Amino acid sequence: MDWMKWLFSTWTMIRLSGLTGHFFLTLSVLAGLLGSFPALRKQKARLHNIHLYSGWAGLLAIVLHATLIVVDTYAPLRLLEILIPGTASYEPLWNAFGTISLYLFGFVLVTSDFLKEALGKTLWKLTHWLVLPAWLLMTLHGIFIGTDTGTLFTTIWYACSTLTLFTLILYRMQIRPKTAAPKKQASSFVK
Repeated sequence: MDWMKWLFSTWTMIRLSGLTGHFFLTLSVLAGLLGSFPALRKQKARLHNIHLYSGWAGLLAIVLHATLIVVDTYAPLRLLEILIPGTASYEPLWNAFGTISLYLFGFVLVTSDFLKEALGKTLWKLTHWLVLPAWLLMTLHGIFIGTDTGTLFTTIWYACSTLTLFTLILYRMQIRPKTAAPKKQASSFVK
């Protein structure tokens, strides 16, 4: 039963919760982007549900990830080191990226689910785009501090998720509605 001990060790659960959080938050961002594609209009409701629920699942996994780091005995960080970016005793920059990413994702989820009406459509859309820097910071945190970085699985995962996300962003930028030039007033005189 050594594999059970390994599977449920704090160290393994920290790694699994971090990778699970990255997976669900990536899925949420991808579903959100896909939901804006005209060709997928019939799937918009399904993509919205995936976007919403995977976002919350990812955030919960990352909160578990941070909580387990506090209770870990091998490389524990104090709660304040996790909550205040840049104060971690171990890899302060990369840990700060993880903390800032958590705050940005949390902010976007809370404003989208509870404050969307109060913010108005324009401000909500602007705040919603914060998921892109949040995703980038989360990915950099995982690549540069993750103990599984360099394994075949995580290398493939980070490469595929990054390539897919940037491809969808570029495609989304190509299909977004172009701002039309103001229509000229019809001339009132007749020749």
